[in-house]
Amino acid sequence: MGIPGLTAYIKQHKFNFLEHHNLCDTYLVIDGNNINCSLYKKRSYVNWTFGGDYDYYARCISDFFDDLLKCNITPLVFIDGGIESKKFKTIVRRMKNKLDVLPVSVFRTSCPQKVFPLLKQHVFIDVMKEKNIRYVQCLFEADNTMASVAKILNCPVLSYDSDFYIYGSLYIPFNTFQNDVIKNSDGDGYIKFCKIYKVEKLFKYFTGLDQSKLILAAILLGNDYVESGTFRNFFRYLKLKPSVTNNNSRQYCIGATLSWLSKYSLHDAIIEILSRLTMPMRQKILDLIEMSINDRRNESAEILESLGFPKDYITRINTYRFNRSFKFDGNINTLTYIEEVWEEGNDELTEEDKEEDYEIEIAKIFTESELMSNTATISNLPIWFVNEFRIGKYPSYFLDLIIQRLYVCPIQVEDFRYPSNIIVSLKILSIIVGILKLMIDNNINCIRYLMRTEDKKIMCYKLKAIEITNTFRLPFSFNLSNVSLLIQREILNNTLGITDMDCINELPPKWILYVGCIKYWIHQQECPISYKCYLYSIFICMLFDIIDFKIGKYRSINIFNKKYKQTIEAIKQKRKESNYNPCCVINGTIREAYNEIVHDDCVLAAPFFISHFEVDETLYNTDKFDIHIVHVFGEFQSCLKHIMDLNTLLGCPYPQPKVAHLYNGTLLYNLCNNFRTHHNMEEYINIVLQMSPSLLRFFNTFLLKVKPMFSCMFQNK
Repeated sequence: MGIPGLTAYIKQHKFNFLEHHNLCDTYLVIDGNNINCSLYKKRSYVNWTFGGDYDYYARCISDFFDDLLKCNITPLVFIDGGIESKKFKTIVRRMKNKLDVLPVSVFRTSCPQKVFPLLKQHVFIDVMKEKNIRYVQCLFEADNTMASVAKILNCPVLSYDSDFYIYGSLYIPFNTFQNDVIKNSDGDGYIKFCKIYKVEKLFKYFTGLDQSKLILAAILLGNDYVESGTFRNFFRYLKLKPSVTNNNSRQYCIGATLSWLSKYSLHDAIIEILSRLTMPMRQKILDLIEMSINDRRNESAEILESLGFPKDYITRINTYRFNRSFKFDGNINTLTYIEEVWEEGNDELTEEDKEEDYEIEIAKIFTESELMSNTATISNLPIWFVNEFRIGKYPSYFLDLIIQRLYVCPIQVEDFRYPSNIIVSLKILSIIVGILKLMIDNNINCIRYLMRTEDKKIMCYKLKAIEITNTFRLPFSFNLSNVSLLIQREILNNTLGITDMDCINELPPKWILYVGCIKYWIHQQECPISYKCYLYSIFICMLFDIIDFKIGKYRSINIFNKKYKQTIEAIKQKRKESNYNPCCVINGTIREAYNEIVHDDCVLAAPFFISHFEVDETLYNTDKFDIHIVHVFGEFQSCLKHIMDLNTLLGCPYPQPKVAHLYNGTLLYNLCNNFRTHHNMEEYINIVLQMSPSLLRFFNTFLLKVKPMFSCMFQNK
């Protein structure tokens, strides 16, 4: 989570802790969860409101890695795993904060800055796979591991998390990083515009400070593992007063704490801190101090094996590094408790006193005894599952389902007058839990899930695992690698409701799961016929995937016209001279129609699609914006996410959909807004595509074949 105020303290301090750095010819440890959020937020320049413009985002990620590779930088990306039990209250607090920034009015004035689209992580991983970027998923939070690997390889960490000012590794804050490649005289590239932090500069300024005491400072200043107000009595002892030149109390508190620690040995500092804690708290805080220091010192290189480093190299690293465990040498029970008196006029200046307390009642449902031991549970997991989890095959929440019996429903851009869009996916989630129950732990009979309510509260509900043993003839305990492809597909087909749909086999393989998911989503609705404009929007968005493939990706009509304006005129002139008579007879399979789509038809159809990527800026400040459209597509995204995760769990019996190729939230919103103004949408689409007969033939063939999947929508009414 980071230490509140530390980034600002480093940036604003008169002593320059950051120095300019030319980045090239090195490994670069990348904080995957942090950087993929930062890229979406700061570099992709995409719209937030409509639920994810994944094509723009994929291009941004691709450019980011391309620039690193041009500079002979080898990225090593680390992804966070399951939620650690001690961070649960922080997770709940973050959910509440996201709900607080998402009132309906926010969409009329600004974009929500803290809510990321649901499938962002899938797109990030897809791009890394396409570019053969090395990445690994840690079992739990990745920060400690990243810092350790960075020390072993003597390379920087790229992140935007103030924890890395504490860990002692080289650190490049992402806000100082501009991936503009500069060529040197030899023709090689380097990234000039970035700054690097070296902890030695902090130690030079605070003489007497060292790595262990810096970790102690992090505990004092606040992190996920310490209850609010724990060190209130200690900060009274420091008698902090705001200085004349620094009116920021948080910054002052950080400086005073570091200065105080620099004057004590680690042992004496711990005594002074524990002496100002009540007896019941002392052992808990001492355990935390010892664990934190030892975690930071533990620089195991085992994770490097998952990143492709040879085993003999890892053996040498482990042999070379000898890690001592820190143990406090003293009796905390004999320490005299010191109660500090708060004097009027003194400012305690702790973050706990300055910030609103976001303690939420729901957090009290889970006591530490209910949240299971991470270490104990991991040791009981099958080796094959742990190995596949490490290589990022499974989403991180699978570990939460197994260890914590918990699922935290992501907060999305939604219409809060309606139930959470996760509800339509609960059946899929219960099947995932049922399979994990058979594969991993037969005691997972139900899980708890946290979900927002219509009045924007967070509530806890129970979800039973679906028993699938008898339905699909599965053994009581199994490894999916031993289950036939036929059974894997049978599970998915039954979940999606496409067991008797012959048209599924006619689809291009990359579309099968996507279309199946559309079918599942529509059939969860109470009134599916009212969703017709949403359905046509998704189908047309899929059509644009073909156009992108044929002519390239264009999102600006001006850029498209510069490339194709003369080409369009030439095509029209040629067709006029040859008395071109388009034929749209539907007499083949979907795949045949797909293979017969021609380049020129895609060029002629493209302007209609490209015009729907433009955002009407008046939506934000008028009543024209319809949050319910975003909500409905959010339901579809939720179904898609969980179906893709189930497909992964089953060993990918169907190819995973490429989200960046198929889903653009702005395009879908604008298409839907357009289509619902037309009484006969099919007739309108036929008019739009009349100059592109091969595209029109494909669309009508596709529609004719898949309509039986949506019989509830195409009734004669």
